[in-house]
Amino acid sequence: QDASPHREWPMYGGGDQIRYSSLRQINRSNVTQLQTAWTYDPKETGGLQTNPIVVNGILYTVTPKHRVVALDAATGALRWKFDSGIDLTGANRGVTHWGSGAEARIFTGQGSYLYALDARTGEKIGSFGRDGRIDLREDLGRPPEELSVRLTTPGVIYKDLLIVGGRLSEGLPAAPGDIRAYDVRSGKLRWSFHTI
Repeated sequence: QDASPHREWPMYGGGDQIRYSSLRQINRSNVTQLQTAWTYDPKETGGLQTNPIVVNGILYTVTPKHRVVALDAATGALRWKFDSGIDLTGANRGVTHWGSGAEARIFTGQGSYLYALDARTGEKIGSFGRDGRIDLREDLGRPPEELSVRLTTPGVIYKDLLIVGGRLSEGLPAAPGDIRAYDVRSGKLRWSFHTI
């Protein structure tokens, strides 16, 4: 088995944001022979800007309405679907994966919230934040109810941290553009970098 770190695609942009895979089954000599193996229709309308990830043979992605789905990467069979219940459209470039031992989580930005899902079942991880999610409008030193913060990219994992930025309002009152790191297990804020 190839020990290369570039065989899976565990987060947006690949394993380390280099958009590269060491897999060699598809190359310049056979790429023209490719055929569709499967498709998945979420039965939703709207645009889609997402980068699916693949971990342990499971493809995780978001739909046009920002529902998260886990599909068998070989067959396209639906394993699970998560619906936050928030009516969303627009840019959502995907999810990210974290795993350690028997634990495996999928993180997804849904409006102003960041959810932690069990990678095997799609259920919210109740011990993360408050009932499986954190409110990205909090911990910014301003009244959260006055702020708008959305994730359009799912964040980056570094060891046991999920590091996120966010899309902010261009009008007042606007949230500061802090880059924040959250504990992947508890959802507690570990640090903030104040950009201004």
